[in-house]
Amino acid sequence: MGPTKAIVKGQSLHEVVSGKLIRDGFTNQQALEDYVRQHYIVLPVRDHAGRPWQLDGQPVYCLHGVQYETVDDQKVHLVRCPDCGGMGIRADEFTVESDCIRCTACGHEFDARLEMMEM
Repeated sequence: MGPTKAIVKGQSLHEVVSGKLIRDGFTNQQALEDYVRQHYIVLPVRDHAGRPWQLDGQPVYCLHGVQYETVDDQKVHLVRCPDCGGMGIRADEFTVESDCIRCTACGHEFDARLEMMEM
């Protein structure tokens, strides 16, 4: 059982599956993020511009650093774009030499293995 997956609606925090109110009255984003950090709650992944990642209309959550899941606990193989922070999805072209990832937000193509080696 992982953390509670939540979404933000206005100034309130809700469970994503049931829609149940967790807490409301947050005055700013920092207060909301502080509350989430202090409790066992996770918010959808966002890119550098603040847009949430969505896969098939569902928000995507990051658990344990680089493990991504949908609302229904389905593990998905995604990578953060090094340029815009958007959602990178593996291209259908399977080759031994590369692992081509394409960002859904900016269209940037990159090799996740090469990006990690350069860091």
